[in-house]
Amino acid sequence: MTNKNTLDNFEKGKPYFKHKNAILSAPVRHMFMIATIWYLSHINKNISIMDIGSRFGASALSWAQGLKEYADGKGNLTCIDAWKPFFNLEEHQDNEYVIEMEKLLESDFAYKVFLHNISTVPNSIVTQHFRGKSENILKFLKDESYSVIFIDADHTYDFVKKDILESLRLVENHGIICGDDLNMQMKDIDKDFAINSKNKDFIRDPKTERNYHPGVTIAINEIFGDVSSWGGYWAMQKIDNNWKKISLKNMPVVYPEHFDQENIIKAKDHFNDIKNNLV
Repeated sequence: MTNKNTLDNFEKGKPYFKHKNAILSAPVRHMFMIATIWYLSHINKNISIMDIGSRFGASALSWAQGLKEYADGKGNLTCIDAWKPFFNLEEHQDNEYVIEMEKLLESDFAYKVFLHNISTVPNSIVTQHFRGKSENILKFLKDESYSVIFIDADHTYDFVKKDILESLRLVENHGIICGDDLNMQMKDIDKDFAINSKNKDFIRDPKTERNYHPGVTIAINEIFGDVSSWGGYWAMQKIDNNWKKISLKNMPVVYPEHFDQENIIKAKDHFNDIKNNLV
């Protein structure tokens, strides 16, 4: 079935994530996103979320599920994405995933899937989206307007740092800045190699021989130092202009309802591997 035929055959009210590129991050991270709303709901049920780098809408639906589960099914959800090609194809010329993703963005398929998926969010949750680069949008938003800001856009250093710095003023007191793809923290890697490669999307660390996003690791470390992190998802909470780690040790185990069985199994297996080390 072609992408056009897929768009013509969406089921009303049912999210679409059947395309192989639709679930971008490790499925277990969506469990921690939902758990972040659980954590925050103990002090605030009037929750406003900003999702930077929404792509197909998988993260947006996980945030919406968190609101349904732990915030009385109410809240605000703002999504930001350019929905345009952005990868450096010279760096990723042999990466089939990246090449396919660029085609999906160029053709507007990803944006149209997002529009369908966000339409499945209950009306009790107010949604809006801005199409454009985050650096051109965040600067116009009001200070302390968001309870949660999730950063998952361009992973090169300059862009990650800009997104975090803008988020510092946009998040409210007791709110949380979080993000995806923190595969390793600064203490774990060859620092000099990372710094020399910080504006590359994805590299292999010579110290650990693991792949990671150096821009994400370096930008987070420069602003927060060591952060709360579980399976590549990270979070920090603002307390009177200071930043502290959060604990998800006793988090409820909730699987994203928009995942198929294959992704639920992946999430379950990964969570079982790390659950005893949750802090």
